[in-house]
Parts: sequence; C-alpha cells; structure tokens
Amino acid sequence: MQQILLVTNALTLNTSSVDFAAYVANVTKSRVIGLFLEQYEKAYSAVPQGAYEFTGEEEAITDYSNPAISNELIRKNVQLFKETCTRHNVTSSIHYVKGIAVDEIIKESRFADLIISDGGTSFNTENMDGIPSNFVKTLLARAECPVIISPFKFDEVNEIIFTYDGSNSSVFAIKQFTYLFPQLDETKITLIQIAPGEVNELTENDKLKRWLMMHYNAVHFEILHGAADEELFKKLVAKRNKFLVMGAYGRRMLLDHSTADLVLKTIDIPVFIAHH
Repeated sequence: MQQILLVTNALTLNTSSVDFAAYVANVTKSRVIGLFLEQYEKAYSAVPQGAYEFTGEEEAITDYSNPAISNELIRKNVQLFKETCTRHNVTSSIHYVKGIAVDEIIKESRFADLIISDGGTSFNTENMDGIPSNFVKTLLARAECPVIISPFKFDEVNEIIFTYDGSNSSVFAIKQFTYLFPQLDETKITLIQIAPGEVNELTENDKLKRWLMMHYNAVHFEILHGAADEELFKKLVAKRNKFLVMGAYGRRMLLDHSTADLVLKTIDIPVFIAHH
C-alpha cells in the first residue's frame, strides 16, 4: 500500500481519525492524503469542482447560500492535519475538493489503495445524520476501494477479527485486508464464521482456513449461530484494540449493511469493509 485517503469535511476535522490514519500509515509505510471536502449544492463558475493541491494561499472561498463556511476554519483544520502527521512522522499532502462531496470521493476512490473516514462524517448542516451518517453509508456502498471507519479511541491492534458467512464478498474482504496489511502477519487472527441456524459447515471454509494459516502465524476459529447482528454484537461489545473486517456493505448477505451499522453505532473499533 502506498497512499491512504483520509476523508473529512473541510469544516469539521476529526483529530481522532487523523491519529488513526497516521497509525495505519506508520504500520504500512504509506503516505496520507488529506481529502478536505466542501459540499456545494450548485456549481458556481468561479468555483471549479474537483480535487487540487491546497496551499493555503487561495483566494477567499465563499458560498453565499451557506454563511457557515469559513475559510479561516478550513485553513486551521489543514494546519492541524499537517501538524498531526508531522508529529507522527508521517508523510502527508492535502487535496481540497469542492462539489457534491459523495460524487467527488467516489471518483477519487477508483485510484486509491484505501480510504479512512470517521463514521459521523457528514455534510448535513443540521447535523442530524447520526452514525453512520448518510454520507458514510453511501461511501461504504459505492467506494471502489476498501474503506476503514476509524474509531474514536485507539491505541494499537492486538487482534484482527475476520467475519465469514460463506459469501465470496466476505472472502474478498479478508484477502484485500491481508494484501494491504502484510505487516500484521504476526497479529492474532480470529475467523468468526457466521452460520445460519444450526448449519455447522460453510462453503469451502476449510480452504479459507488453510489460506489464512499460510498468511498469519496465529489463527483461531469460532462459529456463531443465530442472528448475525445479535451474535456479532455480543462478541464485540466492550472490545478495544480489535480490527473488524467485513465484506459487501449494502449487499444481500447474512452480514448486511444493518449489521455493519449496528457495529459502527455501538462499538468503538476500526471496521474495514471491502466489496467487489
């Protein structure tokens, strides 16, 4: 992995997400690109849309339909991002993006290795989205690269939890995580197999186990029965410093978007989601 996109509302930088992105960058020896998004309902001729390098010397940016926009606040957030990355000894750069935020980030995701965002990232001026926000839900469903939803508090990774429900999407997410984070090969791995009802065997699960043991040194296996969201919640509640890997947000599967939403809303651990 070479570059990580940290997605944020230009006006509301989440410093916990910056810290987490810096942690990931240190582990993988990657560069962090701060993608500062500013939502526009209209495209004004004097305000070009798209991404460009931000230097802090641009002309004043004003959207007269939204008086809350403050260039000074944006510049302070950019400076805070740079200072945080420097403090963590992480190479960083800034891209400033103007336009319809979700459309712009989906364009950027096609050429990114990984996106990091906090679950509350929103462009709703009334701040009524909740967690995950509508922006984050759309990002998880449409992104063309893996996405990590960052936690509020985080120290280190001491266990990676892979969820497997027999679908190709869950296997795809496991493989994508492994390829992006080869440095975590000595971390404890727990493969949680979500089995419907009383079914004990999932499609080709033995092959998946063998594959995992070729990539990690400590692999443990568990089978959960019953409702996927309830069982996974019981397993993860009150956990810290775990890294959860899931597949296919918004697809029809046992671990569907409602399961991910419950985890993001109630459990403070990083969640990695990838789909075809």
